[in-house]
Amino acid sequence: MTGRRVVFVLEPFPFPAGGVAVIYRHAEILAECGIPAYVALPERPPTDFYGSHAPLLVHHGRLPVQAGDVFVIPEGFTAYVKALTRAPVKRLMFCQNQYYLPFTADAGAGFAEFGVHGVIASSEAVRRFFSEVYGLTDVPLIPCAIDTATFAPGPVRRRRQIAFMPRKLPDMAAFIQAVFRRRHGRYADVPWVAIEHRTQRETAEILAESDVFLSLSHKESLGLPPLEAMACGCLVAGFHGDGGREYMTEDNGWWAETGDWKACVDGLAAALDLLQHGGDALVARRRAMAATVGRYSPERMKEALLGFWRQELTKPFPEGTGPIAGC
Repeated sequence: MTGRRVVFVLEPFPFPAGGVAVIYRHAEILAECGIPAYVALPERPPTDFYGSHAPLLVHHGRLPVQAGDVFVIPEGFTAYVKALTRAPVKRLMFCQNQYYLPFTADAGAGFAEFGVHGVIASSEAVRRFFSEVYGLTDVPLIPCAIDTATFAPGPVRRRRQIAFMPRKLPDMAAFIQAVFRRRHGRYADVPWVAIEHRTQRETAEILAESDVFLSLSHKESLGLPPLEAMACGCLVAGFHGDGGREYMTEDNGWWAETGDWKACVDGLAAALDLLQHGGDALVARRRAMAATVGRYSPERMKEALLGFWRQELTKPFPEGTGPIAGC
């Protein structure tokens, strides 16, 4: 293994996000396994939402570049791509959501419009996008993982309540809640618990005590919250957000197309009905949820992550670095 560094670029966002948690976890795993990996931030986040022990490079606006580094840049971070264009480093985009890609005005530029030397995908939807739009045939995939040590059923008795994360669709969340109480009056008194600006552990605690989770997935490449809710034992209903099609089936939840409020509120009621009636149908539902979560194991993610980087860091340097044709 070479001494080249892997530097993940991030911003100190004032709110929690699943994609940010993934990046911190990648850096943690690589560092634990002897690969010099860091998360680069202009300043420390005001709130530690993730409890991460990933090594940090706090650069105060001056990126800490060393010749031979591989910088991993999230989609949409164009300022960092430009800042590193002539640096003696390799630039890789870690795309966790194709909907956030920073397209340029040059539709004929091909993949070069992003100013990076390659892309890493976090889901099949992302990989399929780059194949169908840019013709890329060899996009490495590092799958997402659900930390079942954190996201797990809790020791307390579950409450008949509906948890939800309104950040992406706050207006739709309020609309669904109002319609649900009117259309399904028998559940009008069921509390709704919004999960906002919570740490991962606090989020897991709320999910672990909630009977049902409303999925407000929107323009996703995968959608982690419904999976985390399943891991905590919630029955899940709501929007698939496109990327959720990778794992959402009629056996593990009640799924609706974006904007289909009727299917959404009826799914929530069906989940509460199932909990009330119990029996073999509920056992089967929970078994399907557990199997779904099991597909996104930390072990599978770690194997793919280490496999990719151990190969990437042995590639000759500075081959593939510096300015890209057309940039």
